[in-house]
Amino acid sequence: MIYQWFKSPNAFPGHIANAYENSQGEIVLELALSKQNVFFWWPDAKGRAPDPREIVNRLTRFTFDPTADSLTLPTPQILLGDDMEFPKIDERFSMQQHDHVFFDVLEAPRTDFAIVAPKMGGGAPIYNALGHLEISTGKYEKYYPGNTHLLQEPVFISRGEAEGDGWLLVLVNDLKEGFSELHLVDTKDFSKPQARILLPIRLRPALHGNWVDASELHH
Repeated sequence: MIYQWFKSPNAFPGHIANAYENSQGEIVLELALSKQNVFFWWPDAKGRAPDPREIVNRLTRFTFDPTADSLTLPTPQILLGDDMEFPKIDERFSMQQHDHVFFDVLEAPRTDFAIVAPKMGGGAPIYNALGHLEISTGKYEKYYPGNTHLLQEPVFISRGEAEGDGWLLVLVNDLKEGFSELHLVDTKDFSKPQARILLPIRLRPALHGNWVDASELHH
């Protein structure tokens, strides 16, 4: 097996949405990417750390020929300029060309930080909305659960055969009331949740989750 190490300008790679081979034999890789140290609480060797309010992750696409003589990656394409993380696709299209990407996104003016900041704690990045980008058309929509609510990583639940048809399930922390909730959002209607499930316990901000159909569970 032959390995190739490709290089690009220094950056902080976040979570990967997907990667696949296109019809030209190129590798297409989409991920959250920041030019700054997202883990700002760990300064670099010279003690430098960015202001967390200035850190932005952008949905970024690298397209490159894995057989190229040059090991320098071409300049990537910025698919979305908003601060985002935890990209998800319809996982039935993993390692295939996809068109729909779902993710957490932050628009700071939509959150009442006077209420939220003293209660956030640490251990997780701050995102206040779900985003949905249709790559082929550029259509971009957001779901905001409230101005004192922060979101964790969404999971996609398929409904029909079409790519991206289904629901997003996301754990939401209402920091004003001190409750944790599950919000179910239809991917075809980001205007409102289809369901809000109030949990009987508080769950601190955290990362990572997935959806497992009941038929796949072994009892």
